[in-house]
Amino acid sequence: METSRGFPEQEAAAERRKREAVRERHKVLRNAMTAEEVQEKSRIICERLLSSDWYRNSQIIYGYYPLGKEADCLPFLAQALHDGKTVALPVTDKADRRMEFRQITSFSQVAEGSFHVMEPEAACPLIQTEDAVVIVPGVVFDGTGNRYGYGGGYYDRYFARFPGLRRMAPAYENQMEARLAVLETDVRMEHIYTEKTIY
Repeated sequence: METSRGFPEQEAAAERRKREAVRERHKVLRNAMTAEEVQEKSRIICERLLSSDWYRNSQIIYGYYPLGKEADCLPFLAQALHDGKTVALPVTDKADRRMEFRQITSFSQVAEGSFHVMEPEAACPLIQTEDAVVIVPGVVFDGTGNRYGYGGGYYDRYFARFPGLRRMAPAYENQMEARLAVLETDVRMEHIYTEKTIY
């Protein structure tokens, strides 16, 4: 009997289905959290980020504006602005599947953009440097730093362009898996910060 062995396209399709099933399961877990849980767990995660050595030693922080019940790092980014650091947020272009980061000096400089995510306005200056730390959102992670995003590959492609960027991910414990199956194009995080520990 023939199997999918030897048919890479069938194996790739099966792997995509598995990855999507893991993503969907973790989206359900995250969406089941109460607003109070999100706020409290995000507060602890922000405290961990702020107390890190890399934060003290970094001048440029690439963050993100949370969507739905993603870990809310806005208090962390607000403190970074207060501390005089350069803060930038992503802007995505669906047409060419490209992402860039633009600097903000206030959260009043954002408006709803692609995927209903709040993004910096077009007047905000573009920043392209590898001398920065990126706070990376995701759907599911494992303890070795592997990450599944939303499937668009925006961050992985950005890191391929700027491989020297440091990569830190905030996540809830319910977003962690023991081990994720990854592709060669998946970029690993340096550390993952949860409300319980640092991986």
